[in-house]
Formats: sequence, C-alpha cells, structure tokens
Amino acid sequence: MQQNFTQEDVILYIYNELTPQKRTEVELAIATQPELLTFFQESILMVHQLNQISDEPANTVIRILNEETRSNSLEMH
Repeated sequence: MQQNFTQEDVILYIYNELTPQKRTEVELAIATQPELLTFFQESILMVHQLNQISDEPANTVIRILNEETRSNSLEMH
C-alpha cells in the first residue's frame, strides 16, 4: 500500500518530529516524488535563511535609542 505524503510530513521530517519508521517512509517519498523533493529543498533553504535572521538590534540602534532617551529625560510635558 502506497501512502501519500504531504508538505506537512516533510516539515515534520525537517524538524525531526517523526517516528523512525515514518522518517524512513518520508525519505523514500522525498527521493521518489519530484514535487516533495522540490518542497524539501526549498524548505531547507528557508530554514537556513530564517536561522540567519538577527533577532537583536545592532549596537548602533541601541546607542541611538539610549541617546534619545537621555536627551528626552529632562523634558517637561
């Protein structure tokens, strides 16, 4: 019996959220179904790009905000 695998299965595979048996089945599906292979490759690239995103502001931004805060701290409103 051939099982149909979805993009969700591929995502679960990428994030190691499958049982060992299911991982093997998804690997075979990725190897034999061009559309799943393409999705897998694009997803791996996207995960890599997401990991490159810096979630902390640059030191320059922090310095500017600190300067702005100090300069506004004496103002009366």
